Amino acid sequence: MVSLNGSWKFYLAKTENDANQLNDFFQTDYNTTSFQTIPVPSNWAVLGYEEPVYRGFDSNKASEGFYLYDFNIPKNWGDKRLLLHFGGVWSSAEIWINGIQIGKHESGYTSFSFDITGKLKVDGSNKLAVRVKQVSREYKYDVYDDWTLGGIFRDVTLEAMPLNRWLDYTVIKTTFDKDFKNADLEIKCMVSDTHEGSLPGNYPSPDKPYNLRFTLTQDHEKVFTRQIEIPAHIATSRETNMVFHVESPLHWTAETPNLYHLKIELLENGNVVQSKNEKIGFRQISVEGGIFSINGQAIKLRGINRHDEHPDVGRATKQEHWLQDIKLMKAANINYIRMAHYQHAKGFIELCDELGMYVGEEVSIGGAGNLIYDPSYAGATLVRAYETVTRDINNPSIIYWSVGNEDPLASLNLNALKFVKALDPTRPTMIPWRSETWLPKEIDLLSVHYWHPNEYDQLAGQSTRPIITTEYSHAFGVDSFGGLEARWKALTKHPEGTGGAVWMWADQGIKTPIKRPKEKYDKIVKDDEYLRIDDQGWDGVVDSYRNPTRDYWEVKSVYAQVYPTVDKVPYIAGQNSIIIPLQNDYDFTNLNTIKIKWTLKEDDKVLSTGISTISGQPHTVSNFELPIENLKTFQNQNTYYLWLDFINADGEEIVRKAVELTPRLDLRNRTLPVSKVKVTQSNTIATILVGNISYTFNANTGQLISASLGENKLITNLKPIIWHPLDRGETSVIGSKIAKKLPDLNNYTIKVIDWKIQEDSANAIIDTRVEYRINDKNIFSTNYKYTISSDGNMKVHYEILPQVETPNLPIVGMSLQSAPELTNLYWLGLGPYDAYPNKQSAPVLGVWGGAINSENVHGNKATHWIELSEKKYKIRILNKGYMEHNVSNPQAVNILSSVLGKPEKGRKPNEPALLLQTAAAKPFVGEFIIALETTK
Repeated sequence: MVSLNGSWKFYLAKTENDANQLNDFFQTDYNTTSFQTIPVPSNWAVLGYEEPVYRGFDSNKASEGFYLYDFNIPKNWGDKRLLLHFGGVWSSAEIWINGIQIGKHESGYTSFSFDITGKLKVDGSNKLAVRVKQVSREYKYDVYDDWTLGGIFRDVTLEAMPLNRWLDYTVIKTTFDKDFKNADLEIKCMVSDTHEGSLPGNYPSPDKPYNLRFTLTQDHEKVFTRQIEIPAHIATSRETNMVFHVESPLHWTAETPNLYHLKIELLENGNVVQSKNEKIGFRQISVEGGIFSINGQAIKLRGINRHDEHPDVGRATKQEHWLQDIKLMKAANINYIRMAHYQHAKGFIELCDELGMYVGEEVSIGGAGNLIYDPSYAGATLVRAYETVTRDINNPSIIYWSVGNEDPLASLNLNALKFVKALDPTRPTMIPWRSETWLPKEIDLLSVHYWHPNEYDQLAGQSTRPIITTEYSHAFGVDSFGGLEARWKALTKHPEGTGGAVWMWADQGIKTPIKRPKEKYDKIVKDDEYLRIDDQGWDGVVDSYRNPTRDYWEVKSVYAQVYPTVDKVPYIAGQNSIIIPLQNDYDFTNLNTIKIKWTLKEDDKVLSTGISTISGQPHTVSNFELPIENLKTFQNQNTYYLWLDFINADGEEIVRKAVELTPRLDLRNRTLPVSKVKVTQSNTIATILVGNISYTFNANTGQLISASLGENKLITNLKPIIWHPLDRGETSVIGSKIAKKLPDLNNYTIKVIDWKIQEDSANAIIDTRVEYRINDKNIFSTNYKYTISSDGNMKVHYEILPQVETPNLPIVGMSLQSAPELTNLYWLGLGPYDAYPNKQSAPVLGVWGGAINSENVHGNKATHWIELSEKKYKIRILNKGYMEHNVSNPQAVNILSSVLGKPEKGRKPNEPALLLQTAAAKPFVGEFIIALETTK
């Protein structure tokens, strides 16, 4: 094998007229002074030859690339059969050798080869010419929601083999016994022969036999060597089928990626004349009974969609890019990659074999629309199917074949699927998007895209075929991706619910040496004027350069294979231990390989730590007994909880989860009087005094206007809030037209409808009803009940009833303005990541925070309590809800009872509780407690 990668001569013809001027460029004496050099493999747009195009060409006209390469071959190749291999050329390649046309290939993502035997010179240089067109009749088969990048983007190689008899292909199949202990290794080996026959007609001609030798090793240890004599078959090919029994082979799964090395040798007269090597895995797939099983065990696919591209190289990806992706994916508990929507680089798949990753491989015919109904595209359909399957049929990581993407069922894709099953009956098949119960039996797997959780539940509960939802949650932008956990659980709680793939792995960014067009990509990319991310390609759980986003951590947590099945455990002070049930959702891994690093905490104080292990079979719940001798007493208002960090055998964290310890007898709400409650009123101002704590209200607004501890004013305002500037996710729920015309719902006039104060020695209660008018069409009213008790705390109860032009609100709550001296903000709740009602798997219960103007405290957080503090004083707010804080206004903290659920791209949640709907004419109710305290 000789690599033809390197510096090639190149000319980019940007118009059809330019291209026509180069019609003779393949001639050996063509003047190439106007040509430049280009590295192969590469995509020319990434190198700056032209502006990259997203999602195909509107006019179906595009530039063409003209490539030339001079090379020599070894002297002893003169009597060899020679194959010219291209790993990938987008989208059409026309080939010439030494001025002679070799052929044309039109399939932008599949690997292909030409037989160029007898076309090369042994003495002297050879000229390879390749004309690359981006637009061909069938190019839309290879256009997706992604960059359209022309070029020779994968390896170009030249392979030599015996001239008249050679190893053509090898197909591997492994079949276990009923106990999945021992296995048969079936090898189909095609040997081709082009010797001339010595007898007339089609009578078999006599000749010497040849031998095939098979050697299987594992980790350099020989398993067997077998040599078989094959009778001669002159002027025709023969497929020889051998079965070798292997005792107790190591299984290949994504959790145990054990590979064997198979060497096949062709021997003539006792001499090895050709050899091929395959890395194989003992792996058997079944969909019997509607359950997707590998090696007899039902599995779940925790998946992601991946494009084979990187901003620095386009689709000319290398091992460093493949390795980075797979390692990051495995760190996020991803075990399945859907290769969207085309054949990826062979080296990437081989790394999936080696490192352990399930792969769904796709025949690239999606995106062509109604072309799937045109019978004249049969050749384009079948060549893609053939080249996809035959290249990767022996890779154990490939666990199913899919045909197209989001297409209707038609005779072309159905027959292509049947063709795929004929080539490889060992793997199941699907047509993504198709889930009808009446689908032909050849379609083994059902696939739907972007359904709601209840719909996945219903589908999987009634299905008789495994379901793999090849796109089920879209990580669009940075303001969506809601409902991942709900969808995952709704589907996979059923045996038929095999799993699914999030769309998408990485933001689809392309960087060139030319500054990007002004304003076109500026709303997404702020800090790199050479990087382009199209609005429709801004959908990765990592960014273009593989930096994890908030969505990456949500995926990691939802896909975690080990976790507690409860989030609260009751206990009694003095109890020696507690039992925490742990779920093992691994398919093949015992819990005894997992370390459990635990930390017992009281708010932010560590009480004790330890590392433990327990045994637990896959797909079972095991009890983890945890010592808590250090927890002898229980302090009022404090929260006790456990952090459980699960560490895999490689020392990497699977996930961190928290379990709250709740006392069987909860004394935390009991308070003792500290002072008599006094009420003073002067005109429109009412002040409630409790010792050295005071709360001051304005009867004209019905609102708290200050709260002080001694001479120190800690709170300067408390008002309702039902609106904020909308992000793209919220806009997609509310509607862009409504959002554009809607006024600021926090810009209102105030009218007090009712005001009443009640008092006794233990409490002062203010009941007030206030109307907030934005304009004649947007009004909301709020009923307040402020209760100041003898311990100095104030309970705020509110009921907000909106009559506004928006069908949904983004937030509902109260906005507290604190004194500028309070420079720290902490909360007990979920952190450090933002949390929303349908997006809160990644954040963990704990005490989080920092400086009030730092990014650590920016965003939307789920809370138990909130604390604003300085050296001497603090405000503590008990709120089992949410906190919104923006560093642009650091002293304002929004104490929220309701937050709009996150959409999934443009698809809004279908659970009413997540939508904060205004049409129901029901008030939004909230309650929290404010305490002013000295800092300990």
